[in-house]
Amino acid sequence: MDNQYIKRVTEGDVDSFRFLVEKYQNKAFSVSFSIVHNQAEAEDVVQESFIKAYRKLSSFRGDSSFSTWFLRIVVNESIKIHRKKKLEASYSINSMAVYEPDINQSIAKLNTADQQKYITLAMKQLPTREALILQLFYIEDLSLKQMEEILELNADHIKVLLFRARKQFLAILQLELKHEIKSIL
Repeated sequence: MDNQYIKRVTEGDVDSFRFLVEKYQNKAFSVSFSIVHNQAEAEDVVQESFIKAYRKLSSFRGDSSFSTWFLRIVVNESIKIHRKKKLEASYSINSMAVYEPDINQSIAKLNTADQQKYITLAMKQLPTREALILQLFYIEDLSLKQMEEILELNADHIKVLLFRARKQFLAILQLELKHEIKSIL
């Protein structure tokens, strides 16, 4: 369906681009926010990404889906903003152990709003790359193949990053939920 709208836009029907904007704006915002950790900056990135996609739509070859091509633009724009602001995460968890069952029990006891709060808090503390990997895989539900195209990494590298990101995410949750864990033990 995207290809029909892309064709219309490249033939001069500017209004057809609105369909693509409406379809992908939320996903683009989520991906960008996972990198820049700032709502206003993520909104700016999404806007810039749509402008860039519109201008370069004629060069879209269709080797991958529009979604994959567009999210690659969003990721690149987000990383560019992130680098400019030098928002590198300085959170170190190398010496922490991860106790998944305790974390899972603690999270299960929380209501949905609290779960979302702790997940968001943990995601913000992750280094950008790890947060993006988890965002794409778990929240955007992308396949490894789609992630390979978006991130320009091979599947094995993505799997290693996923493993590390999960471990860091759980360690952060362990720290954040230590009071809930103590109540379970």
